[in-house]
Amino acid sequence: MSMALLILGMGLCSFLPRYLPLALLDGKEMPPVLKSLLGYAPPAVLAALVVPAMLMPTGDGIQFGLTNPYLVGGAATLVAGLLMPKRFLLVSAIGIVVFFVARWLFT
Repeated sequence: MSMALLILGMGLCSFLPRYLPLALLDGKEMPPVLKSLLGYAPPAVLAALVVPAMLMPTGDGIQFGLTNPYLVGGAATLVAGLLMPKRFLLVSAIGIVVFFVARWLFT
């Protein structure tokens, strides 16, 4: 019984944050400031997911240096993305190749 309640609660916690804004804002125009702020949400969420994994790959502490292949690959991806903003696959491939080369060189 408690497992069913847990699954139901998790379903509601996942469903309501998605449904309520759609139901409450249906047919209404959002203020331009809110539209602008919502545009920053995906990059902020992605950075919150990726940056800790790059800086603390083992979870022991921050590893800030060239011997951290995750950081080197992420930095290469960032630089490639800034130089070639519309070429997602090429930028991703560059980051992956740099990561594996750095891992091969430093580990």
